[in-house]
Amino acid sequence: MAASQSLANPLKLVGRAVKQSLRSVYRSFVPLPVREPLPADGCRAGLEVLTPTRVVSPGESFTLGFRIRNCGTRHWSSAGQAPVLLRARWLTTKKQPTPFPERLIALPGTILPGQLKPMPITMTAPQSLGQFLLELDLVQNPGKSFAEMGNRVGYADIQVTGHVTDNIDYYQVFATADLERDYWTSVGPSTEAEYHRLAWKKLDQLKEVGLKPSSRVLDLGCGTGQLAVSLQEFLSEQGEYFGTDIGAEAIDYCKRKFKRPNFGFAVNEMTKIPVAGRQFDFITLFSVFTHTYPDETVLLLAEAKRLLAPNGLIFADTFVSPLVDRFSGNRYAIEWNLEHLHRLIALAGLKATKHESWKWQENAERVIWLIRHA
Repeated sequence: MAASQSLANPLKLVGRAVKQSLRSVYRSFVPLPVREPLPADGCRAGLEVLTPTRVVSPGESFTLGFRIRNCGTRHWSSAGQAPVLLRARWLTTKKQPTPFPERLIALPGTILPGQLKPMPITMTAPQSLGQFLLELDLVQNPGKSFAEMGNRVGYADIQVTGHVTDNIDYYQVFATADLERDYWTSVGPSTEAEYHRLAWKKLDQLKEVGLKPSSRVLDLGCGTGQLAVSLQEFLSEQGEYFGTDIGAEAIDYCKRKFKRPNFGFAVNEMTKIPVAGRQFDFITLFSVFTHTYPDETVLLLAEAKRLLAPNGLIFADTFVSPLVDRFSGNRYAIEWNLEHLHRLIALAGLKATKHESWKWQENAERVIWLIRHA
C-alpha cells in the first residue's frame, strides 16, 4: 500500500508538469482571449527597447530588438473582444506628432503576469529625412493606452538619412564627365534646353532683388557656368563676374567658354575661396547649401561675409524640414532644421530673410534666402 502511494505521488507531479507544458504550448499557439477592458493594476508593463538607436534610409525596412514584461495582475493577448496591441508611433524628438500613420502590432501569443517575452519589431522608415522618436506603448481596443493608465512607454531614436547609393562625389562627377559634349547633366539639368532656361531664370531672380549691369557678382559653386551664360549678356563693362567651384575640370571648361575680360574663374577648396582684396555686391550660392554639411556651411558663410560689400547681398537656397533636429542627409541632399540654420548664419555674423519657397518633398520645402551683414 505504501509502495503504491509513493509511486503515485511522482506520477501526479509528472502529470502536472506535462499539463503545464501542454498548457504553455497551447497558449503559445492559441492566445487566451482578453474579454474586457483591463483595470489599472492590469496595465503595468516593462517595455525595453534593445536597439535604442538606428540610422536608416527613407522607406527602409528595419528590425528593432524589443521585449515586454507583464508587471500587472491580468494576462494580455491580442485575441478576444478587448485585445491588447503594441502601438508604434512616429514622433519628433520633441515628442510632437508627425504626419506618418501609427502601426498596431499583435502580441506574440499570451503574456501572463510576471512573464517576459521577446518581441522583435519590423518597421518601415518614413520617406522623409529627419530625426524621430519611435514611441512604443501598449493599447487596448477598445480601451485606453497603458501610458494613459500611468505606465511608461518605450522609445527608439531613429535617424532617417539619405540612401548610401544617393551619395555624390562631385570631384568624381566632373573628373569623369565629357563637358564638351554634355556640360549640363553634371550640374543638375537633364537637358541642354533646361540648363539654359534655368540660366535666365537665375538672372531674373537676381534682378528682382537689385542686380544691375554694373554689379560685381561672385558665383560660388559655379559649375559649368550656368549663371555666367546669362550674365555675359547682362553685365556691362563696369560689372564683374567671378566664378569658383571645387571641380577643376568645370573651371577649365568655363575658362575656355567665357572670354569676357571682366569674367574670371578659379578652383576653390570646399570651405576656402581663392579671392582676396576684393568685394562683391552679390554672392550667389545656387544649390550649394543643399549639399554641404553644417561645419562646411558656416565656414563658407564666413568666407562669403569676408568678400561681401557693406550693402551686398548673399543669395542662397536650402532644403528645410520641421522633422529635422539639426540636419539630415548626404551630398545628394541636405535638409536643415530652420532654427539651427539661422544659428549658423548668425554665427558667421550674418542675418537671413526668406525670399521665396516651394514644396520640395512631402515634408520639406526649398527656401531661397537673402543674407546680409548683421
